Order: sequence, then structure tokens, then C-alpha cells
Amino acid sequence: MRRKRRLSSEERAYIDVVPLVDTLLAVFLFLAVLAFQSPITFLAVKLPFAKEGEKTTLKVYRVQLLKDGRYQIGGKDVSLEEIEKKIEEEKPKTIIIEADEEVAHKFVVALMDVAKRKEVENVLIGVRKGR
Repeated sequence: MRRKRRLSSEERAYIDVVPLVDTLLAVFLFLAVLAFQSPITFLAVKLPFAKEGEKTTLKVYRVQLLKDGRYQIGGKDVSLEEIEKKIEEEKPKTIIIEADEEVAHKFVVALMDVAKRKEVENVLIGVRKGR
């Protein structure tokens, strides 16, 4: 019978995990970049020219309602009366209400009532896209 020859430490097979870890990190980085890209896309449309026409700007007012019922515009706390004054001064055509999902209904209704009194044409409720 023949004896098995033992392999020396230099001849033993080993798995080098460094390239594996590098590859996995590159894949995770790629997936992270894809996950945080904005879903907003624009169509490449070339508009025609017209002899008559006017330049308009849309006045959109964005109001946020926090969970505790505070109103915010541009990250600053404002009262309902201040919102009413700003709407009267700037006369926006559209208001977007971004209310926390747990805010009391009465705060949203109060803001919608102010918008209706000040004759805002469009009152939109901001939502997240469904799951």
C-alpha cells in the first residue's frame, strides 16, 4: 500500500477572499446609487415656435402640515393667519398641501377653507406613490 503524502503548507490550496469582498462592495455601491436616483424623468420635446403668445409663470404655494398641527412654508413655522395674508398678497393659482399622515383632519380642512376663501383655483394634496 501506498502512503498518502502530506502537503506542505506552501502547497495547500487556499481561498483568497479579498477579491470577493472587493467585488461585493462594488456591487453594493452600484445598487445604492441606483436605489437613490430620482424617479423624475423629462421628455425630450422640441416645442414649436409661435408668433403670438405670452410668457407665464405658475405660482404654486407649498404648505406642509406637521404631525402636531403646525404649518410650515419653506421650513419655517407660520400661523394660519400668516398663510392667509401671504395668499392674499401673492395670489397663487395652486396650493399643494403636504400633510403628515397622522395629522388631525381639522388642520387640513382649515387650510383648505382659507384657500377657498382666497379664491385659490387648485388645492392639491401631496402623497407618496403607492407601495
